[in-house]
Amino acid sequence: MRENRPLGRAIWAPVGAAVISGLVIGGLARLLMRGVALALDASTGLSLVGTVGILVVFVVLALPAAVTATARPAIMHAGRWVTAALTGLTAARTGVSDAKIIVLADDGQLMPITVLVVAFAAIVVAHGRLAQHLTRRFRALPQAPAEALRTPDARPV
Repeated sequence: MRENRPLGRAIWAPVGAAVISGLVIGGLARLLMRGVALALDASTGLSLVGTVGILVVFVVLALPAAVTATARPAIMHAGRWVTAALTGLTAARTGVSDAKIIVLADDGQLMPITVLVVAFAAIVVAHGRLAQHLTRRFRALPQAPAEALRTPDARPV
């Protein structure tokens, strides 16, 4: 029999998992984007606004997987696929912004670009899985007893 868990945990576990997953995977995506730029001898500047924007997008993209982490298996897998599809489209569109550059790349640039594209695919798959794993872990954390939440008295014992 399942024990009753507070509604707050049902809400904050997926939100926290989406934030952590989005920051980790978004950070990796940002590094891979820089790697693509380096491999193509393009501009490799990292702007703070661009990086924050990418991290926020990846946090939002983790929400479908995080919210469906404890649902029935079909819904859980659908949430993971939605996250993977949206993350894949976003990473491909943002990370490889100009496909003509890749098509016209030198032979020496193709291997690093290929490795980076495969790495993008790996983080796309990992994004939803990480969000769901973290959500389940956060929901399973033991509940703090009410006594531990009270502030101690200032009187000496």
